[in-house]
Amino acid sequence: MTDSRNYMNFRAHYYDKVGFRGVEEKKSLQILLNEDPVDIEKLVTFCLRFPLPVMYRPHVWKLVLGIVPPHPESYEFVMQQRSQQYDDLRHTLKVTESIDEGTSMSMAFLKMFLLQEGRLPMDDSNLPQNKEQESFVTIATAVNDIFHEDVDAYWVTIRIYSYLCKVKGLVGNMIKQFQMLLQKQNSQLYEHLQSRGALDKLPYDSWFHDIFAGVLPTGALERIWDRLMGRACHVLVYVALIIVVTFRQRILSFGRADDIVQFLNKIPPDNAEVIVNEAIDLWEKNGSQTKPEVT
Repeated sequence: MTDSRNYMNFRAHYYDKVGFRGVEEKKSLQILLNEDPVDIEKLVTFCLRFPLPVMYRPHVWKLVLGIVPPHPESYEFVMQQRSQQYDDLRHTLKVTESIDEGTSMSMAFLKMFLLQEGRLPMDDSNLPQNKEQESFVTIATAVNDIFHEDVDAYWVTIRIYSYLCKVKGLVGNMIKQFQMLLQKQNSQLYEHLQSRGALDKLPYDSWFHDIFAGVLPTGALERIWDRLMGRACHVLVYVALIIVVTFRQRILSFGRADDIVQFLNKIPPDNAEVIVNEAIDLWEKNGSQTKPEVT
C-alpha cells in the first residue's frame, strides 16, 4: 500500500511539474475557456480544486482577477486599453523623473499604482513608506518573475494586492488557526516556539500579507497562488504549518527567537516543492477545497 501511494504521489508531482496533473482536468479547463461568455465562478471553482496547467495559467489568472472580460471577442480591445493606461502611467513618471532606467520594475509598479490611485506623494524618493507598500513591492517582484509581459505583470500585481486588502481582516484568524494546528500537529515544536518567545514573532507578515512572495521560489509560489485564484486564502495556513514542521529539527536547535524568524523568512529552495505538495494535500484532506472562502 505504501509503495502504491508513493508511486501515486510521484506521478501527481510529475504531472504538476510538466504543467497538468491529468488529461481530463486539462480538457475540462479547455471547455470552460471555450465558453462564451466564460463562466468565471466555474473557473474559480476549478482553481480551487485543481492545479492549473502552466500554459493556461496567465490567461486564467487574468480572467479570475477581472483583468480581461469573460467575453472572448472583447479580450483584445480590453488589453489594448490596459496597455494604453500602462504606457500613460509609465510615461508620466518618466517625464516627471520619478522613474528612470535604473528603477526596478517592482518600484515602478508601486509608483504607477499610487499615481493611478491619486496617492503618489510629491516627494516619492522614500517609497515604500509603510508595510502595505512594502508588501506591494514584494508581490510585484514575484509577479514579474511569473509573467513575461510587463503589462500583464502590472495588472496582475494590483489585482492581487486588492484581493489581499479585501482579506486583510482574516489574517488574525489565520494566525490563530496556524497556532492551533501546530499545537495539535507537534506539541513539542509548539512549546519550543512559545518558550523562546518566537510563537508571536514568526514571519506572519511574509506568510499571510505577502502570501509567501520572497519566501518560496517562483515554481512553488505559482501553485499556491493558483489556489488563491480559487479564493482559498486559508491554504496559506497549511503552507506555514508544513514549513515549520518540515524544519522542526533546525528550529528546535535554535535558542533565540530572532534566529528562528530569520531562518523562516526564506526557506531553502530545494524543499519548496515538497512543502507545497504536502500543504495542499493536508488542506484538501481537511475539506477546505470544497468552496471559495472569500467572494
